[in-house]
Amino acid sequence: MKISNKTLWLLLMLIILLTNGMSAFGLRVLSGWGLPPNIKFPYLTVWFTAGFACIGIPMLLRRVKAARNAAGWGALTSILSIGGQVAMANALNSGLPGNIVFPVTVGGSILVVAIAGKFFFAEKMHPLSWAGVAIGFVAVILLSVS
Repeated sequence: MKISNKTLWLLLMLIILLTNGMSAFGLRVLSGWGLPPNIKFPYLTVWFTAGFACIGIPMLLRRVKAARNAAGWGALTSILSIGGQVAMANALNSGLPGNIVFPVTVGGSILVVAIAGKFFFAEKMHPLSWAGVAIGFVAVILLSVS
């Protein structure tokens, strides 16, 4: 069965939408249930192994070879992602509430992507886009106020 590029794109975006927040949600569940902090490493290992399989298996089946710099960037972003997830798990385990941890995580991601797009990829952002990023940060601050 052959699917169009648009259908494939929509399917992949749906998968990302459904799975991207699930790892973080799981960290909140682990923390909320009072499970031991060392459970985060097996939990994250399962998530990252599954992610690697979702990328690796189709590449193997299609005999796609990753360029050396693509593999390097992939490894770097994986390490940073794992570090972020461990930091988030530690923040939750230390007693910080989810309504602070998650907005800071999401807001930080938006800012990093916006800045990286501007400086590393010469993307142009409309002033309204920058205003949206700023409003997002104000929202994070307001959500974090007890």
